[in-house]
Amino acid sequence: MNVSQILAFLQETLPSERLEAQEMPINEQVISLPPQTLRPAVQALLEQSDVYHLSTITGQDMDGQIELLYHFWHGGGLTLRISLPRQEPSIDTIIDLIPGAAFYEREIVEMLGVSFLGHPDPQPLLLPEDWEGSPPLRREFALPEEREEEEG
Repeated sequence: MNVSQILAFLQETLPSERLEAQEMPINEQVISLPPQTLRPAVQALLEQSDVYHLSTITGQDMDGQIELLYHFWHGGGLTLRISLPRQEPSIDTIIDLIPGAAFYEREIVEMLGVSFLGHPDPQPLLLPEDWEGSPPLRREFALPEEREEEEG
């Protein structure tokens, strides 16, 4: 499917939402979705299209929001972009739809502080158990020695 077909398919699946698509120069298509439509969009892609392989979930701290990027592969790249509020970002888990998403979601919990509602095992994955700082991929992150310099 090309980006126009995928966008039309998702628009048909989510008729009350306004979706945007963006072609990337590297055979990558990005579709922005509202957070509440992620699960129905992923479920529709898995059940009714040739898109089925989740490569990874990445995220970034943008001005005023946390952006999650769900990267799929279907002979080319397809990314579903979700923007969450920076303060207390949360979204429903997709691990019941794609079990392999469990590790990606756990990484995003630690690195960006996003809560995945319904995740059965949100245990730490990468950071030490005694971690006391902010999530490392947040803009306000500072190493302990940098915080001491700022305070002192």
